[in-house]
Amino acid sequence: MSFGGFRNFLALMVLIWIQSSATTADAQEGMVWRKLDLNSLVYMELNEGTVVVELNPAFAPKTVKQFKRLVEEDFYRGLSFYRVIDGFVAQGGDESDINQPNPEPALPAEFQREWDDKLPWTRVEKKDMFKAETGFIHGFAAARTKSHVWLTHCPGVLAMARNDEPDSGSTDFYIVIGQAPRYLDRNLTIFGRVVHGMDVVQRIRRGRTDENGIVFKDTDRSRILSMQLAADRDAADQELFYVMDTSSIAFGELLAARRNRSGGFFHRKPPRVLDVCQVPVWSRVEKPNSLNRRSVQ
Repeated sequence: MSFGGFRNFLALMVLIWIQSSATTADAQEGMVWRKLDLNSLVYMELNEGTVVVELNPAFAPKTVKQFKRLVEEDFYRGLSFYRVIDGFVAQGGDESDINQPNPEPALPAEFQREWDDKLPWTRVEKKDMFKAETGFIHGFAAARTKSHVWLTHCPGVLAMARNDEPDSGSTDFYIVIGQAPRYLDRNLTIFGRVVHGMDVVQRIRRGRTDENGIVFKDTDRSRILSMQLAADRDAADQELFYVMDTSSIAFGELLAARRNRSGGFFHRKPPRVLDVCQVPVWSRVEKPNSLNRRSVQ
């Protein structure tokens, strides 16, 4: 692409961003919000900034339990993101995925769970390209059949790395940083998602694609300075997080607006289909007893 073509492309992207931001602001105006449990939130401090992750014990109870224990034991302090493939994933931990295994217990595969009619399912598509119905459960993008349901590999998802054996994950994890690698669905354990700081995640230092993203030089890596459960933070540093209630009527209206694309920008309307990974689930953070709040994606 020439410089002129690239400049025009950037201008187009900015225009789309401005229009989508306005739409998002309108959508948030009447949105219903769900307060997140401080015991299911983890603060991850990196060289690049702060990332906050919401864990999902309803889908991966054993993985979440071990991850929380490792966080409380300060296991991840000083470790790094050692495999980072641009447009794909950022993987961090003690490198047991590529070196000698560590003594931590191997985790059972928690790739999917049985469907339960009590789950708050908000459908996006009756049948997507992966031949499953897609939707949202408590803010998490998911897919299901009549008998099972699983979380999907959308951007911002946190999942446990493993070797070839399904039950070989233990400590190393990855965050999806690019286009959704949905072919990994039901092949790895998804146990959380980023609710704050995806801009920070996108600044994690990349490795070379032709070297499988491995950042060989230790000083070139983005480092995990610390991890901490939100519930364990000092009262002065405490923050409350809210996410869009994906079971609400207001969120359903947002889905309809994104499916129909009625804005004046589109002179040829896109097909009325919706990729579950292209639906933003916005979050909001505020200090207790404070009117100051900010919205994040």
